[in-house]
Amino acid sequence: MNIQQLFYNFLTIVFSLIVFYRFKSYWPKYFETKGANQATKEDIGEITEIVETIKSDLLHQNELLKAQLSFKNQHRLNLKTAEREAIFDFNKRISAWLFSLIRFTFSVYNLDNYKELKIMSGEFSKRQYECDLAEAHLVLFMYDKKFLELKRDLTICIIELEGIVETAIHKIYGAYSKCEFNLEMDHDDIKKRTEHRDLLYKELKTLTDAYRTDSIEKYKQVHAQEVKMTQLINKRLKQLEDDEKSIS
Repeated sequence: MNIQQLFYNFLTIVFSLIVFYRFKSYWPKYFETKGANQATKEDIGEITEIVETIKSDLLHQNELLKAQLSFKNQHRLNLKTAEREAIFDFNKRISAWLFSLIRFTFSVYNLDNYKELKIMSGEFSKRQYECDLAEAHLVLFMYDKKFLELKRDLTICIIELEGIVETAIHKIYGAYSKCEFNLEMDHDDIKKRTEHRDLLYKELKTLTDAYRTDSIEKYKQVHAQEVKMTQLINKRLKQLEDDEKSIS
């Protein structure tokens, strides 16, 4: 082996040592860095999965809350609708009862049909009963002191008006009944029959005049209470409208 060959071998050994030490210092760092990068990627993947799971859960919870809120709002709207219907029904029933008394007249009755007065008496009682039911339903929604006191005062006034009508019905029914009896007793005496009829007409005029005066005076009181009730109802309906807007 000559010197040149020895020199080449020496360079080869030196180069190999240099490469060896370079790889010895670089390779572990390479794998360490690569492992760290891989771990970071895996961590990012896990974090991303957790974030997506949380987002999905939050979205689900949000949908549940929206559904619950929608259900609750719908329930509140249904209650407002029920209250409005109760108000309308109460107003209709109490108006029907009141106007059946106000519009009542004795001018359509005579000796041939006066017994139908008993039917009207029953009709008033029916109207009052229907109004009582409507009032009981409305009190489920409107139970403040102002409404209850006003409802009480209005109801009392209408009952007193009905009492005036009922009293007049009984008196006029009695006048017709008495005249009918006298006419049957004196069916052969034309003069007495005429006297009985004249007496009936005078008695009817006295009774109807008194009824008209008393009913008008009482209606003034009823009307004053009715105006207050109408104002209270209108105010409540406006409040319901505002409440429904705020819910929607």
